[in-house]
Amino acid sequence: MKNSTNDITYEQLTSQETELQEEEEEEEEEEESSDFFDPTKIRITTKQITMDLLIKRIEYKEINLNPDFQRNANIWTDKAKSRLIESLLIRIPLPAFYMDATEEDEWLIIDGLQRLSTFKSFILDEKLVLKDLEFLKELEKNKYSDLSRNYKRRINEAEFIVYLIEPGTPPKVKYNIFRRINTGGLPLNLQEFRQAINPGKAIKILKELANIPEFQKLTSFSQKRKNRMVDHEFILGFIAFTLISYNSYSSDKGRDDFLDQAMKRLNKIDENRVQEIKNKFIFAMKAANNIFGEDAFRKIRKITEDGKRKYPINKALFESWSVTLSDLSEQELETLIERKENVKEVFIKKMEDDSNFLESVSQAATKVPYRFDTIKEIIKEVLSC
Repeated sequence: MKNSTNDITYEQLTSQETELQEEEEEEEEEEESSDFFDPTKIRITTKQITMDLLIKRIEYKEINLNPDFQRNANIWTDKAKSRLIESLLIRIPLPAFYMDATEEDEWLIIDGLQRLSTFKSFILDEKLVLKDLEFLKELEKNKYSDLSRNYKRRINEAEFIVYLIEPGTPPKVKYNIFRRINTGGLPLNLQEFRQAINPGKAIKILKELANIPEFQKLTSFSQKRKNRMVDHEFILGFIAFTLISYNSYSSDKGRDDFLDQAMKRLNKIDENRVQEIKNKFIFAMKAANNIFGEDAFRKIRKITEDGKRKYPINKALFESWSVTLSDLSEQELETLIERKENVKEVFIKKMEDDSNFLESVSQAATKVPYRFDTIKEIIKEVLSC
């Protein structure tokens, strides 16, 4: 029997999802962190640093221009880079840099990656040739080595404000600092924050799994979304619920904290367990492909007169289906593949008749145990036919 009309309906929760598909399947709204922010634990120092010193640190790899939480270094056009250099030449002050100085020998760039990459390209690598300048037209087609001593001095003696997050700053406080930094471009999203404060083998594992053909085929994320680590967050969701039972999920702490804990655990587990997780992930991706094909990890509804609507890939469904499928035996999977049309029919019926289930898969952070239990019920029902 269907839920009452006072309950949330299939149409109410899915009426706007066509727009999501048309706008490159935008991510769900991220949770606000409810962690207590203790201002007494903030350790940030401010320094005035010359270009000479910055370049020396870059040259000796004492500033990391390839942080694991950003894939988008050197995305500026040559025109934008040239205009930045021109700003230095005409002595226009530039925005401050933010860096994590936890490791004295390797500062991690948090905000200002494009600017530092431009400085490296122009001064150290001499790959940038100035073009499309606004004021100093006579310097177009010049490399750094072509500049007069006067202009080189202006660049090398330029001073910048650098905010350094010092050693001893607790990770949670650092996390909150990262969230508040947005001096230009796109602010770091939650997965980028997560990878920034949890460096180590976990990031390597996420990268490796993101390159698995079956995963790429089923998700088809755009390069733009990959650049923002969206694929990594989906994979981390699978790993989180593989390492930590969904029954241990705390709605009070939220999904954000749950994924943070998974990153920390992933950095500590042994190689045998890592390989087991990889095998389960690959098994789940192949299983989803064989059962659902292009409908894997998406909401599905019956074909109507308007035709079939393809919904965006869904975090909640990705986690619940992939983790549950990964626990199947080979025989159980073979049976589900043989009865894949039954799987889809039961799934669609649950989506249409059970408003609690629909709500649980419409937001990744809500009613987590309910959606996992429902997916298990679907599989159990089909296997018992």
